[in-house]
Amino acid sequence: MAGPPRHRQTRPLPPTSVLSNTSASKHSQQPISLPKRLLFPNLPPTADLPDLLASPSVPPELNRELYEFIALSLRAFVSSWWSKITRYDKEFLPEITRILTVVVRALEARILATDLSPLVFRDIPTLVTQHYRDYRDAEAKLSTSYASGGAASLPQLFHQLQPHMALSADGRIDEEYFRQIVDHILKSCLPPEDYDPEPERYIIREIVLKVVLTDVIPKVTQPWFLQKTILDILGLEQNTSPSKVSRDITGNNWTARPFASCSLCLPSR
Repeated sequence: MAGPPRHRQTRPLPPTSVLSNTSASKHSQQPISLPKRLLFPNLPPTADLPDLLASPSVPPELNRELYEFIALSLRAFVSSWWSKITRYDKEFLPEITRILTVVVRALEARILATDLSPLVFRDIPTLVTQHYRDYRDAEAKLSTSYASGGAASLPQLFHQLQPHMALSADGRIDEEYFRQIVDHILKSCLPPEDYDPEPERYIIREIVLKVVLTDVIPKVTQPWFLQKTILDILGLEQNTSPSKVSRDITGNNWTARPFASCSLCLPSR
């Protein structure tokens, strides 16, 4: 025989203030981005990053990526030694960011005011063509009397045809050459009150130098980076099979790797 029916006890809903406080606490617990923690420590968590580029047509995504790049660079080349001097200073990195912002905006204004057509359509193609021809000429001279009786290597032969004071025959970069270039750029972009103090100028110069020589040049000179950039610019064809055959850059094997976007697969780690 069935017993009397039981009535479920319904729990009372929490008041609206409790729900709003809970959502606010969850919102406040969201992780703060690296640029806000390092570059703008006094910026409210919900506030947007200030514009790095002055042009109104610049998408917000580009500003965020540039700030991420600056924050990673300062964390790698400044925080590693500045935190050993003082752990409580919160003004040094924002001040460096302010100076870098002045340099970036000055370069942006000059680039927008300059006609880049001769550089893109005349100078760069001429340089690329000349380098290609000199490389083929150096390759043809290998193991001949023109190569010091066959003792000279391909980089040495190419360096004889394309000598440059910033590069040695074995491909090593002269840091002093790029250091002087960066110093001249800072002199042209910074106001006197920011350029005249030597410690401030040296720190900014060495940061830019380390980023360019350590991260930028070694990457942009790699064949896989150039191929990936070309494929990204060309875009993905409409009638594309779900898998593409891409070459394993670390070896000579060919492997089929599915991908959704037109980008060259990087070497597997």
